[in-house]
Amino acid sequence: MSSEYNDYVNKLKTYKDLLKEQNKSITVIAYLRFFTLIIGLSVTFYTFSIKSYYISIGVFIFQLLIFIYLVIEHDKAINKRKYSIALKDINEKAIKKQNEQWNSFQDDGSEFKNEEHSYSNDLDIFGKNSLFQWINSSKTFMGRQNLKDRLTNPLKTPLDIEKAQQALQELAMDLEWRQLFEAEGMIISNEGINPEELYEWSKDRNELYTKTWLILLVRLLPCITLILITLAYFTSLVNFKLPCFMLFVQLVILFIGAKKRSAIFNSIYKYKNSINIYFRLLSLIIEKDFKSDYLKQLKNNLVISKDEYAAAAIKKLSNIYDKISDRNNAFFIIFNILLLWDYQCMIQFEKWRIKSGKDLKKWFDVIGEFEALNSISNIIYDNPEWVMPSISDKDYIIKAEALGHPLLGEKMVCNNITIDNKKNILLITGSNMSGKSTFLRTIGINLILSYIGAPVCAKKFECSLMQIFTCMRTSDNLENNISSFYAEILRIKMIVEEVQENKKIFFLLDELFKGTNSIDRHDGAIALIKQLGDEGACGLISTHDLELCDLQYKYSKIKNYHFKEYYLNNELKFDYKIREGVSTTRNAIHLIKLAGIRLK
Repeated sequence: MSSEYNDYVNKLKTYKDLLKEQNKSITVIAYLRFFTLIIGLSVTFYTFSIKSYYISIGVFIFQLLIFIYLVIEHDKAINKRKYSIALKDINEKAIKKQNEQWNSFQDDGSEFKNEEHSYSNDLDIFGKNSLFQWINSSKTFMGRQNLKDRLTNPLKTPLDIEKAQQALQELAMDLEWRQLFEAEGMIISNEGINPEELYEWSKDRNELYTKTWLILLVRLLPCITLILITLAYFTSLVNFKLPCFMLFVQLVILFIGAKKRSAIFNSIYKYKNSINIYFRLLSLIIEKDFKSDYLKQLKNNLVISKDEYAAAAIKKLSNIYDKISDRNNAFFIIFNILLLWDYQCMIQFEKWRIKSGKDLKKWFDVIGEFEALNSISNIIYDNPEWVMPSISDKDYIIKAEALGHPLLGEKMVCNNITIDNKKNILLITGSNMSGKSTFLRTIGINLILSYIGAPVCAKKFECSLMQIFTCMRTSDNLENNISSFYAEILRIKMIVEEVQENKKIFFLLDELFKGTNSIDRHDGAIALIKQLGDEGACGLISTHDLELCDLQYKYSKIKNYHFKEYYLNNELKFDYKIREGVSTTRNAIHLIKLAGIRLK
Protein backbone atom coordinates (compact mmCIF):
# COMPACT_ATOMS: atom_id res chain seq x y z
CA MET A 1 0.00 0.00 0.00
CA SER A 2 1.09 3.61 -0.63
CA SER A 3 2.30 5.89 2.14
CA GLU A 4 -0.78 8.09 1.57
CA TYR A 5 -3.05 5.11 2.17
CA ASN A 6 -1.16 4.26 5.35
CA ASP A 7 -1.46 7.86 6.53
CA TYR A 8 -5.24 7.67 6.20
CA VAL A 9 -5.38 4.26 7.91
CA ASN A 10 -3.29 5.50 10.85
CA LYS A 11 -5.38 8.64 11.22
CA LEU A 12 -8.58 6.61 11.08
CA LYS A 13 -7.32 4.36 13.88
CA THR A 14 -6.33 7.40 15.95
CA TYR A 15 -9.77 8.98 15.67
CA LYS A 16 -11.60 5.71 16.30
CA ASP A 17 -9.59 5.20 19.49
CA LEU A 18 -10.21 8.81 20.47
CA LEU A 19 -13.93 8.36 19.90
CA LYS A 20 -14.02 5.37 22.24
CA GLU A 21 -12.35 7.42 24.97
CA GLN A 22 -14.67 10.37 24.37
CA ASN A 23 -17.76 8.16 24.50
CA LYS A 24 -16.58 6.77 27.84
CA SER A 25 -15.95 10.29 29.17
CA ILE A 26 -19.38 11.49 28.05
CA THR A 27 -21.03 8.50 29.73
CA VAL A 28 -19.11 9.09 32.97
CA ILE A 29 -19.98 12.80 32.99
CA ALA A 30 -23.65 11.99 32.33
CA TYR A 31 -23.73 9.57 35.29
CA LEU A 32 -21.90 12.08 37.51
CA ARG A 33 -24.39 14.76 36.55
CA PHE A 34 -27.31 12.47 37.35
CA PHE A 35 -25.94 11.34 40.70
CA THR A 36 -24.91 14.89 41.61
CA LEU A 37 -28.46 16.02 41.04
CA ILE A 38 -30.05 13.11 42.94
CA ILE A 39 -27.65 13.14 45.88
CA GLY A 40 -27.56 16.93 46.06
CA LEU A 41 -31.34 17.29 46.10
CA SER A 42 -31.69 14.42 48.58
CA VAL A 43 -29.25 16.00 51.02
CA THR A 44 -30.84 19.42 50.45
CA PHE A 45 -34.34 18.14 51.28
CA TYR A 46 -33.08 16.10 54.23
CA THR A 47 -31.18 18.99 55.84
CA PHE A 48 -34.13 21.27 55.16
CA SER A 49 -36.50 18.76 56.83
CA ILE A 50 -34.38 18.71 59.99
CA LYS A 51 -34.32 22.54 59.92
CA SER A 52 -30.61 22.86 59.09
CA TYR A 53 -31.45 25.68 56.70
CA TYR A 54 -27.98 27.10 56.20
CA ILE A 55 -26.56 23.67 55.48
CA SER A 56 -29.47 22.98 53.15
CA ILE A 57 -28.90 26.20 51.21
CA GLY A 58 -25.13 25.60 51.12
CA VAL A 59 -25.56 22.03 49.83
CA PHE A 60 -28.06 23.18 47.21
CA ILE A 61 -25.75 25.93 45.93
CA PHE A 62 -22.75 23.59 45.97
CA GLN A 63 -24.53 20.80 44.06
CA LEU A 64 -25.97 23.36 41.63
CA LEU A 65 -22.49 24.70 40.85
CA ILE A 66 -21.15 21.17 40.34
CA PHE A 67 -24.16 20.30 38.17
CA ILE A 68 -23.66 23.40 35.98
CA TYR A 69 -19.95 22.62 35.68
CA LEU A 70 -20.75 19.04 34.60
CA VAL A 71 -23.32 20.29 32.07
CA ILE A 72 -20.69 22.59 30.55
CA GLU A 73 -18.11 19.81 30.46
CA HIS A 74 -20.66 17.44 28.94
CA ASP A 75 -21.38 19.95 26.15
CA LYS A 76 -17.66 20.42 25.56
CA ALA A 77 -17.11 16.68 25.35
CA ILE A 78 -19.98 16.28 22.88
CA ASN A 79 -18.60 19.10 20.76
CA LYS A 80 -15.14 17.49 20.73
CA ARG A 81 -16.75 14.21 19.73
CA LYS A 82 -18.35 15.95 16.75
CA TYR A 83 -14.90 16.84 15.46
CA SER A 84 -13.61 13.33 16.05
CA ILE A 85 -16.57 11.87 14.15
CA ALA A 86 -16.01 14.32 11.31
CA LEU A 87 -12.28 13.53 11.11
CA LYS A 88 -13.01 9.80 11.27
CA ASP A 89 -15.48 10.16 8.39
CA ILE A 90 -12.98 12.21 6.37
CA ASN A 91 -10.32 9.50 6.62
CA GLU A 92 -12.84 6.73 5.91
CA LYS A 93 -13.82 8.61 2.76
CA ALA A 94 -10.16 9.04 1.79
CA ILE A 95 -9.58 5.29 2.18
CA LYS A 96 -12.65 4.55 0.04
CA LYS A 97 -11.24 6.83 -2.62
CA GLN A 98 -7.91 5.00 -2.48
CA ASN A 99 -9.84 1.73 -2.84
CA GLU A 100 -11.71 3.12 -5.88
CA GLN A 101 -15.05 3.22 -4.06
CA TRP A 102 -15.50 6.96 -4.51
CA ASN A 103 -18.48 6.52 -6.85
CA SER A 104 -20.52 5.70 -3.74
CA PHE A 105 -20.06 9.25 -2.41
CA GLN A 106 -23.42 10.93 -2.05
CA ASP A 107 -22.48 14.39 -3.32
CA ASP A 108 -21.90 14.10 -7.06
CA GLY A 109 -22.90 17.63 -8.07
CA SER A 110 -25.77 16.41 -10.23
CA GLU A 111 -27.57 19.73 -9.85
CA PHE A 112 -24.71 21.39 -11.76
CA LYS A 113 -25.20 19.27 -14.89
CA ASN A 114 -25.78 21.47 -17.92
CA GLU A 115 -26.15 19.95 -21.37
CA GLU A 116 -25.59 23.36 -22.96
CA HIS A 117 -22.16 23.84 -21.39
CA SER A 118 -19.29 23.53 -23.86
CA TYR A 119 -17.85 20.34 -22.33
CA SER A 120 -19.04 19.47 -18.80
CA ASN A 121 -21.72 16.97 -19.78
CA ASP A 122 -19.59 15.06 -22.30
CA LEU A 123 -16.51 14.89 -20.04
CA ASP A 124 -18.40 13.68 -16.93
CA ILE A 125 -17.59 16.75 -14.84
CA PHE A 126 -20.79 16.40 -12.77
CA GLY A 127 -23.13 13.58 -11.88
CA LYS A 128 -22.64 9.91 -11.15
CA ASN A 129 -19.04 8.73 -11.67
CA SER A 130 -17.93 12.30 -12.29
CA LEU A 131 -14.84 14.40 -11.63
CA PHE A 132 -16.81 16.43 -9.08
CA GLN A 133 -17.86 13.31 -7.19
CA TRP A 134 -14.25 12.13 -7.16
CA ILE A 135 -12.56 15.27 -5.84
CA ASN A 136 -15.17 17.24 -3.92
CA SER A 137 -14.62 17.75 -0.20
CA SER A 138 -16.49 21.06 0.03
CA LYS A 139 -19.29 21.25 2.57
CA THR A 140 -20.61 24.81 2.39
CA PHE A 141 -22.76 26.23 -0.38
CA MET A 142 -19.93 28.61 -1.30
CA GLY A 143 -17.34 25.82 -1.51
CA ARG A 144 -19.41 23.62 -3.80
CA GLN A 145 -20.30 26.59 -5.98
CA ASN A 146 -16.68 27.69 -6.23
CA LEU A 147 -15.53 24.19 -7.20
CA LYS A 148 -18.27 24.04 -9.81
CA ASP A 149 -17.14 27.41 -11.23
CA ARG A 150 -13.51 26.29 -11.37
CA LEU A 151 -14.42 23.12 -13.24
CA THR A 152 -16.63 24.91 -15.76
CA ASN A 153 -14.67 28.18 -16.10
CA PRO A 154 -10.97 27.26 -15.98
CA LEU A 155 -8.17 29.76 -15.52
CA LYS A 156 -7.32 31.88 -18.55
CA THR A 157 -3.58 32.62 -18.37
CA PRO A 158 -0.42 30.56 -17.74
CA LEU A 159 0.48 32.91 -14.86
CA ASP A 160 -2.87 32.28 -13.11
CA ILE A 161 -2.41 28.53 -13.56
CA GLU A 162 1.13 28.69 -12.17
CA LYS A 163 -0.11 30.58 -9.09
CA ALA A 164 -2.87 28.02 -8.59
CA GLN A 165 -0.38 25.15 -8.90
CA GLN A 166 1.83 26.68 -6.19
CA ALA A 167 -1.16 27.22 -3.90
CA LEU A 168 -2.46 23.68 -4.41
CA GLN A 169 0.97 22.16 -3.79
CA GLU A 170 1.28 24.10 -0.54
CA LEU A 171 -2.14 22.97 0.67
CA ALA A 172 -1.54 19.38 -0.40
CA MET A 173 1.45 19.08 1.90
CA ASP A 174 -0.53 20.13 5.00
CA LEU A 175 -2.93 17.22 5.41
CA GLU A 176 -3.60 18.04 9.08
CA TRP A 177 -4.80 21.59 8.34
CA ARG A 178 -6.85 20.52 5.31
CA GLN A 179 -8.68 17.84 7.27
CA LEU A 180 -9.36 20.18 10.17
CA PHE A 181 -10.74 22.77 7.75
CA GLU A 182 -12.98 20.15 6.15
CA ALA A 183 -14.13 18.92 9.57
CA GLU A 184 -15.25 22.43 10.51
CA GLY A 185 -17.36 22.56 7.37
CA MET A 186 -18.91 19.16 8.11
CA ILE A 187 -20.32 20.43 11.41
CA ILE A 188 -22.45 23.03 9.65
CA SER A 189 -26.02 21.80 9.99
CA ASN A 190 -27.45 23.71 7.00
CA GLU A 191 -24.65 23.28 4.51
CA GLY A 192 -26.98 23.32 1.53
CA ILE A 193 -28.60 26.67 2.27
CA ASN A 194 -27.76 29.41 -0.18
CA PRO A 195 -26.56 32.39 1.91
CA GLU A 196 -27.81 34.83 -0.73
CA GLU A 197 -30.60 35.88 1.63
CA LEU A 198 -27.97 36.71 4.24
CA TYR A 199 -25.96 38.67 1.65
CA GLU A 200 -29.05 40.65 0.71
CA TRP A 201 -29.72 41.41 4.37
CA SER A 202 -26.09 42.50 4.88
CA LYS A 203 -26.32 44.97 1.97
CA ASP A 204 -29.76 46.28 2.89
CA ARG A 205 -30.16 49.35 5.07
CA ASN A 206 -32.88 50.31 7.54
CA GLU A 207 -32.35 53.98 8.21
CA LEU A 208 -34.79 54.04 11.14
CA TYR A 209 -32.41 52.12 13.40
CA THR A 210 -29.56 54.50 12.64
CA LYS A 211 -31.48 57.59 13.76
CA THR A 212 -29.85 59.24 16.76
CA TRP A 213 -33.18 60.09 18.35
CA LEU A 214 -34.37 56.45 18.19
CA ILE A 215 -31.11 55.11 19.61
CA LEU A 216 -31.31 57.60 22.51
CA LEU A 217 -35.00 56.83 23.07
CA VAL A 218 -34.70 53.02 23.26
CA ARG A 219 -31.65 53.25 25.49
CA LEU A 220 -32.97 55.95 27.77
CA LEU A 221 -36.52 54.63 28.28
CA PRO A 222 -35.51 51.26 29.81
CA CYS A 223 -33.11 53.06 32.16
CA ILE A 224 -35.85 55.39 33.34
CA THR A 225 -38.30 52.51 33.72
CA LEU A 226 -35.85 50.41 35.75
CA ILE A 227 -35.09 53.37 38.02
CA LEU A 228 -38.81 54.00 38.57
CA ILE A 229 -39.44 50.32 39.36
CA THR A 230 -36.59 50.34 41.86
CA LEU A 231 -37.82 53.52 43.54
CA ALA A 232 -41.41 52.28 43.62
CA TYR A 233 -40.36 48.97 45.19
CA PHE A 234 -37.89 50.23 47.79
CA THR A 235 -39.27 53.72 48.55
CA SER A 236 -42.52 55.62 48.70
CA LEU A 237 -41.25 58.38 46.43
CA VAL A 238 -42.79 56.85 43.30
CA ASN A 239 -46.22 55.33 42.87
CA PHE A 240 -46.31 51.92 41.08
CA LYS A 241 -48.67 53.39 38.50
CA LEU A 242 -45.83 55.39 36.95
CA PRO A 243 -43.48 52.46 36.15
CA CYS A 244 -46.55 50.50 34.98
CA PHE A 245 -47.37 53.33 32.62
CA MET A 246 -43.78 53.35 31.35
CA LEU A 247 -43.95 49.61 30.74
CA PHE A 248 -47.16 50.12 28.81
CA VAL A 249 -45.47 52.79 26.68
CA GLN A 250 -42.58 50.43 25.95
CA LEU A 251 -45.03 47.66 25.07
CA VAL A 252 -46.69 49.99 22.54
CA ILE A 253 -43.28 50.87 21.11
CA LEU A 254 -42.52 47.16 20.74
CA PHE A 255 -45.74 46.62 18.79
CA ILE A 256 -44.66 49.26 16.26
CA GLY A 257 -42.95 47.40 13.41
CA ALA A 258 -42.96 44.14 15.41
CA LYS A 259 -43.90 41.91 12.46
CA LYS A 260 -41.21 43.34 10.24
CA ARG A 261 -38.54 42.98 12.93
CA SER A 262 -39.66 39.44 13.69
CA ALA A 263 -39.51 38.54 9.99
CA ILE A 264 -35.97 39.91 9.78
CA PHE A 265 -34.89 37.96 12.87
CA ASN A 266 -36.46 34.75 11.59
CA SER A 267 -35.02 35.06 8.09
CA ILE A 268 -31.44 35.49 9.29
CA TYR A 269 -31.56 33.43 12.46
CA LYS A 270 -31.36 30.19 10.49
CA TYR A 271 -27.73 31.09 9.73
CA LYS A 272 -26.72 31.33 13.39
CA ASN A 273 -25.04 27.91 13.54
CA SER A 274 -23.37 28.50 10.19
CA ILE A 275 -22.08 31.90 11.32
CA ASN A 276 -20.30 30.24 14.26
CA ILE A 277 -18.72 27.68 11.92
CA TYR A 278 -17.79 30.37 9.39
CA PHE A 279 -16.05 32.20 12.22
CA ARG A 280 -13.93 29.12 12.95
CA LEU A 281 -13.20 28.55 9.26
CA LEU A 282 -12.08 32.15 8.87
CA SER A 283 -9.99 31.86 12.04
CA LEU A 284 -8.21 28.80 10.63
CA ILE A 285 -7.33 30.75 7.48
CA ILE A 286 -6.22 33.84 9.41
CA GLU A 287 -4.06 31.89 11.85
CA LYS A 288 -2.27 30.01 9.06
CA ASP A 289 0.97 31.42 7.67
CA PHE A 290 0.77 30.84 3.91
CA LYS A 291 3.74 30.97 1.55
CA SER A 292 2.25 31.05 -1.96
CA ASP A 293 1.17 34.39 -3.43
CA TYR A 294 -2.34 33.22 -4.28
CA LEU A 295 -3.11 32.01 -0.75
CA LYS A 296 -1.63 35.18 0.73
CA GLN A 297 -3.88 37.22 -1.55
CA LEU A 298 -6.95 35.27 -0.43
CA LYS A 299 -5.99 35.81 3.21
CA ASN A 300 -5.52 39.54 2.57
CA ASN A 301 -9.17 39.68 1.46
CA LEU A 302 -10.02 39.02 5.10
CA VAL A 303 -8.18 42.09 6.41
CA ILE A 304 -10.47 44.86 7.70
CA SER A 305 -7.84 47.15 9.19
CA LYS A 306 -4.27 46.93 10.45
CA ASP A 307 -5.17 44.91 13.55
CA GLU A 308 -8.58 43.49 12.62
CA TYR A 309 -9.58 40.53 10.45
CA ALA A 310 -12.91 39.31 9.13
CA ALA A 311 -13.13 36.66 11.87
CA ALA A 312 -13.49 39.39 14.50
CA ALA A 313 -16.38 40.96 12.59
CA ILE A 314 -18.07 37.57 12.15
CA LYS A 315 -17.62 36.93 15.88
CA LYS A 316 -19.40 40.21 16.61
CA LEU A 317 -22.25 39.14 14.34
CA SER A 318 -22.38 35.81 16.15
CA ASN A 319 -22.61 37.61 19.49
CA ILE A 320 -25.56 39.64 18.21
CA TYR A 321 -27.21 36.40 17.09
CA ASP A 322 -26.76 35.06 20.62
CA LYS A 323 -28.70 38.02 21.96
CA ILE A 324 -31.82 37.06 20.01
CA SER A 325 -31.47 33.32 20.61
CA ASP A 326 -33.95 33.17 23.48
CA ARG A 327 -36.95 34.70 21.72
CA ASN A 328 -38.98 31.54 22.26
CA ASN A 329 -38.28 31.53 25.98
CA ALA A 330 -41.38 32.07 28.14
CA PHE A 331 -39.66 34.87 30.06
CA PHE A 332 -38.36 36.63 26.94
CA ILE A 333 -41.48 38.77 26.51
CA ILE A 334 -40.97 40.29 29.96
CA PHE A 335 -37.29 40.85 29.25
CA ASN A 336 -38.16 42.33 25.86
CA ILE A 337 -40.70 44.78 27.26
CA LEU A 338 -38.43 45.83 30.09
CA LEU A 339 -35.35 46.52 27.94
CA LEU A 340 -36.85 47.03 24.46
CA TRP A 341 -34.54 44.18 23.51
CA ASP A 342 -35.72 43.81 19.90
CA TYR A 343 -34.80 47.42 19.26
CA GLN A 344 -31.42 47.02 20.95
CA CYS A 345 -30.65 44.03 18.71
CA MET A 346 -31.83 45.77 15.54
CA ILE A 347 -29.65 48.78 16.32
CA GLN A 348 -26.63 46.51 16.80
CA PHE A 349 -27.44 44.56 13.64
CA GLU A 350 -27.75 47.81 11.69
CA LYS A 351 -24.49 49.14 13.10
CA TRP A 352 -22.76 45.89 12.17
CA ARG A 353 -23.95 45.73 8.60
CA ILE A 354 -23.13 49.39 7.95
CA LYS A 355 -19.55 48.69 9.00
CA SER A 356 -19.06 45.12 7.74
CA GLY A 357 -22.09 44.02 5.72
CA LYS A 358 -20.69 45.00 2.35
CA ASP A 359 -17.76 42.63 2.86
CA LEU A 360 -19.71 39.57 4.03
CA LYS A 361 -19.98 37.96 0.60
CA LYS A 362 -16.28 38.57 -0.07
CA TRP A 363 -15.34 36.84 3.20
CA PHE A 364 -17.62 33.88 2.58
CA ASP A 365 -16.25 33.58 -0.97
CA VAL A 366 -12.77 33.21 0.53
CA ILE A 367 -14.08 30.25 2.55
CA GLY A 368 -15.51 28.81 -0.66
CA GLU A 369 -12.23 29.26 -2.51
CA PHE A 370 -10.29 27.49 0.21
CA GLU A 371 -12.77 24.62 0.22
CA ALA A 372 -12.48 24.26 -3.56
CA LEU A 373 -8.68 24.45 -3.41
CA ASN A 374 -8.64 21.83 -0.65
CA SER A 375 -10.74 19.55 -2.84
CA ILE A 376 -8.36 19.89 -5.78
CA SER A 377 -5.23 19.61 -3.61
CA ASN A 378 -6.38 16.13 -2.56
CA ILE A 379 -5.46 15.02 -6.08
CA ILE A 380 -1.83 16.01 -5.48
CA TYR A 381 -1.60 14.27 -2.11
CA ASP A 382 -3.35 11.09 -3.23
CA ASN A 383 -1.47 10.77 -6.54
CA PRO A 384 2.17 11.78 -6.00
CA GLU A 385 3.18 9.95 -9.19
CA TRP A 386 1.10 12.29 -11.35
CA VAL A 387 2.77 15.26 -13.01
CA MET A 388 2.11 18.98 -12.86
CA PRO A 389 1.40 20.07 -16.45
CA SER A 390 3.42 22.67 -18.26
CA ILE A 391 1.36 25.33 -20.02
CA SER A 392 3.19 26.60 -23.08
CA ASP A 393 2.71 27.93 -26.58
CA LYS A 394 5.39 25.93 -28.36
CA ASP A 395 4.91 24.25 -31.71
CA TYR A 396 2.71 21.55 -30.23
CA ILE A 397 -0.75 21.74 -28.77
CA ILE A 398 -0.59 18.65 -26.56
CA LYS A 399 2.36 16.44 -25.76
CA ALA A 400 1.67 13.63 -23.30
CA GLU A 401 3.47 10.55 -22.09
CA ALA A 402 1.63 7.73 -20.33
CA LEU A 403 -1.63 9.66 -20.36
CA GLY A 404 -4.54 7.95 -18.60
CA HIS A 405 -8.09 8.70 -17.56
CA PRO A 406 -7.96 9.83 -13.89
CA LEU A 407 -11.30 8.24 -12.96
CA LEU A 408 -10.64 4.73 -14.26
CA GLY A 409 -8.24 3.56 -11.56
CA GLU A 410 -6.89 0.06 -12.15
CA LYS A 411 -8.83 -0.20 -15.43
CA MET A 412 -6.82 2.72 -16.82
CA VAL A 413 -4.67 2.18 -19.91
CA CYS A 414 -2.06 4.86 -20.64
CA ASN A 415 -1.10 6.20 -24.05
CA ASN A 416 1.37 8.64 -25.56
CA ILE A 417 0.05 11.34 -27.87
CA THR A 418 1.34 14.46 -29.58
CA ILE A 419 -0.78 17.03 -31.36
CA ASP A 420 1.28 19.79 -32.99
CA ASN A 421 0.51 22.80 -35.13
CA LYS A 422 1.30 20.90 -38.31
CA LYS A 423 -0.95 17.91 -37.58
CA ASN A 424 -3.58 19.50 -35.39
CA ILE A 425 -6.62 17.37 -36.22
CA LEU A 426 -6.53 13.67 -35.34
CA LEU A 427 -8.97 11.19 -36.85
CA ILE A 428 -9.47 8.24 -34.49
CA THR A 429 -10.85 5.04 -35.99
CA GLY A 430 -11.48 1.65 -34.43
CA SER A 431 -14.15 -0.94 -33.89
CA ASN A 432 -16.93 -0.77 -31.33
CA MET A 433 -15.83 -0.59 -27.68
CA SER A 434 -12.16 -0.28 -28.66
CA GLY A 435 -11.63 2.87 -26.62
CA LYS A 436 -12.13 5.80 -29.02
CA SER A 437 -14.63 7.79 -26.91
CA THR A 438 -12.75 7.07 -23.69
CA PHE A 439 -9.55 8.37 -25.26
CA LEU A 440 -11.28 11.61 -26.27
CA ARG A 441 -12.54 12.03 -22.71
CA THR A 442 -9.09 11.19 -21.35
CA ILE A 443 -7.56 14.12 -23.22
CA GLY A 444 -10.46 16.43 -22.36
CA ILE A 445 -10.56 15.78 -18.62
CA ASN A 446 -6.78 16.05 -18.29
CA LEU A 447 -6.90 19.41 -20.06
CA ILE A 448 -9.50 20.58 -17.54
CA LEU A 449 -7.27 19.43 -14.67
CA SER A 450 -4.38 21.33 -16.27
CA TYR A 451 -6.37 24.52 -16.54
CA ILE A 452 -7.46 24.53 -12.87
CA GLY A 453 -3.90 24.09 -11.60
CA ALA A 454 -4.19 20.39 -10.74
CA PRO A 455 -1.82 17.56 -11.66
CA VAL A 456 -2.72 15.31 -14.57
CA CYS A 457 -2.74 11.54 -14.89
CA ALA A 458 0.47 11.28 -16.92
CA LYS A 459 4.24 11.05 -16.66
CA LYS A 460 4.64 14.15 -18.80
CA PHE A 461 2.07 16.64 -20.03
CA GLU A 462 2.47 19.90 -21.90
CA CYS A 463 -0.35 21.81 -23.51
CA SER A 464 -1.46 25.14 -24.89
CA LEU A 465 -4.27 27.18 -23.41
CA MET A 466 -7.42 26.55 -25.42
CA GLN A 467 -11.18 26.70 -25.02
CA ILE A 468 -12.63 23.20 -24.99
CA PHE A 469 -15.76 22.25 -26.90
CA THR A 470 -17.20 18.77 -27.21
CA CYS A 471 -19.92 17.05 -29.16
CA MET A 472 -20.20 13.51 -27.89
CA ARG A 473 -23.50 12.91 -26.11
CA THR A 474 -26.41 14.38 -28.01
CA SER A 475 -29.91 13.06 -27.45
CA ASP A 476 -33.52 13.82 -28.26
CA ASN A 477 -35.12 16.63 -26.29
CA LEU A 478 -38.82 15.86 -26.34
CA GLU A 479 -39.69 18.90 -24.27
CA ASN A 480 -38.24 21.24 -26.88
CA ASN A 481 -39.11 18.97 -29.80
CA ILE A 482 -35.44 18.54 -30.78
CA SER A 483 -34.11 15.33 -32.32
CA SER A 484 -30.65 14.01 -31.47
CA PHE A 485 -29.43 14.90 -34.97
CA TYR A 486 -30.67 18.48 -34.68
CA ALA A 487 -29.17 18.70 -31.18
CA GLU A 488 -25.83 17.69 -32.72
CA ILE A 489 -26.22 20.31 -35.45
CA LEU A 490 -26.83 23.00 -32.83
CA ARG A 491 -23.74 21.86 -30.97
CA ILE A 492 -21.60 21.94 -34.11
CA LYS A 493 -23.02 25.37 -34.95
CA MET A 494 -21.86 26.66 -31.57
CA ILE A 495 -18.33 25.33 -32.18
CA VAL A 496 -18.16 26.82 -35.69
CA GLU A 497 -19.29 30.22 -34.42
CA GLU A 498 -16.67 30.19 -31.67
CA VAL A 499 -13.94 29.28 -34.17
CA GLN A 500 -15.04 32.10 -36.49
CA GLU A 501 -14.48 34.59 -33.69
CA ASN A 502 -10.76 33.72 -33.91
CA LYS A 503 -10.77 31.98 -30.55
CA LYS A 504 -8.29 29.23 -29.81
CA ILE A 505 -10.61 26.22 -29.86
CA PHE A 506 -9.90 22.59 -29.02
CA PHE A 507 -12.71 20.24 -30.03
CA LEU A 508 -13.60 16.63 -29.25
CA LEU A 509 -16.14 15.19 -31.68
CA ASP A 510 -17.50 11.66 -31.42
CA GLU A 511 -19.07 10.11 -34.55
CA LEU A 512 -20.04 13.15 -36.61
CA PHE A 513 -23.62 13.41 -37.95
CA LYS A 514 -24.54 9.91 -36.83
CA GLY A 515 -28.24 10.70 -37.08
CA THR A 516 -28.41 10.93 -40.85
CA ASN A 517 -27.69 8.82 -43.96
CA SER A 518 -24.16 7.71 -44.82
CA ILE A 519 -23.74 10.00 -47.85
CA ASP A 520 -24.78 13.19 -46.04
CA ARG A 521 -22.80 12.12 -42.98
CA HIS A 522 -19.64 11.62 -45.02
CA ASP A 523 -19.95 14.83 -47.06
CA GLY A 524 -20.87 16.88 -44.00
CA ALA A 525 -17.96 15.50 -41.98
CA ILE A 526 -15.44 16.31 -44.72
CA ALA A 527 -16.72 19.87 -45.06
CA LEU A 528 -16.68 20.43 -41.29
CA ILE A 529 -13.16 19.03 -40.80
CA LYS A 530 -11.75 21.23 -43.57
CA GLN A 531 -13.51 24.32 -42.26
CA LEU A 532 -12.34 23.78 -38.68
CA GLY A 533 -8.78 23.15 -39.84
CA ASP A 534 -8.70 26.16 -42.19
CA GLU A 535 -9.91 28.47 -39.43
CA GLY A 536 -7.27 27.35 -36.93
CA ALA A 537 -9.16 24.97 -34.66
CA CYS A 538 -7.60 21.74 -33.46
CA GLY A 539 -8.83 18.57 -31.83
CA LEU A 540 -9.83 14.94 -32.21
CA ILE A 541 -12.63 13.27 -34.13
CA SER A 542 -13.61 9.64 -33.64
CA THR A 543 -15.32 7.93 -36.52
CA HIS A 544 -16.38 4.60 -38.02
CA ASP A 545 -16.25 6.17 -41.49
CA LEU A 546 -12.93 4.80 -42.77
CA GLU A 547 -13.25 6.80 -45.98
CA LEU A 548 -12.68 9.98 -43.96
CA CYS A 549 -9.16 8.76 -43.29
CA ASP A 550 -8.26 9.51 -46.91
CA LEU A 551 -8.19 13.16 -45.85
CA GLN A 552 -4.72 12.61 -44.39
CA TYR A 553 -3.37 12.35 -47.94
CA LYS A 554 -5.34 15.33 -49.24
CA TYR A 555 -5.18 17.71 -46.30
CA SER A 556 -1.92 18.37 -44.46
CA LYS A 557 -3.45 19.08 -41.04
CA ILE A 558 -4.96 15.60 -40.62
CA LYS A 559 -3.32 12.59 -38.99
CA ASN A 560 -4.86 9.13 -38.57
CA TYR A 561 -4.80 7.07 -35.38
CA HIS A 562 -6.69 3.93 -34.47
CA PHE A 563 -7.53 1.38 -31.80
CA LYS A 564 -7.76 -2.32 -32.53
CA GLU A 565 -9.17 -5.52 -31.06
CA TYR A 566 -8.07 -9.11 -31.11
CA TYR A 567 -9.63 -12.50 -30.46
CA LEU A 568 -8.52 -14.99 -27.81
CA ASN A 569 -10.33 -18.33 -27.56
CA ASN A 570 -13.04 -16.86 -29.75
CA GLU A 571 -13.52 -14.01 -27.27
CA LEU A 572 -13.27 -10.38 -28.24
CA LYS A 573 -10.42 -8.55 -26.48
CA PHE A 574 -9.12 -4.97 -26.45
CA ASP A 575 -5.79 -3.53 -25.37
CA TYR A 576 -6.99 0.14 -25.60
CA LYS A 577 -3.61 1.25 -26.99
CA ILE A 578 -3.63 3.95 -29.63
CA ARG A 579 -1.65 3.40 -32.83
CA GLU A 580 -0.86 5.50 -35.85
CA GLY A 581 -2.74 4.81 -39.04
CA VAL A 582 -6.20 3.61 -40.02
CA SER A 583 -8.08 0.80 -38.31
CA THR A 584 -7.85 -2.48 -40.20
CA THR A 585 -10.15 -4.54 -37.97
CA ARG A 586 -13.84 -4.64 -37.24
CA ASN A 587 -16.09 -6.45 -34.77
CA ALA A 588 -19.65 -5.46 -35.66
CA ILE A 589 -20.44 -8.80 -37.31
CA HIS A 590 -19.12 -10.68 -34.29
CA LEU A 591 -21.31 -8.59 -31.97
CA ILE A 592 -24.32 -9.07 -34.23
CA LYS A 593 -23.85 -12.84 -34.00
CA LEU A 594 -23.62 -12.57 -30.21
CA ALA A 595 -27.05 -10.98 -30.31
CA GLY A 596 -28.40 -14.21 -31.79
CA ILE A 597 -28.80 -12.95 -35.35
CA ARG A 598 -28.11 -15.65 -37.97
CA LEU A 599 -26.17 -14.35 -40.95
CA LYS A 600 -26.29 -16.19 -44.25
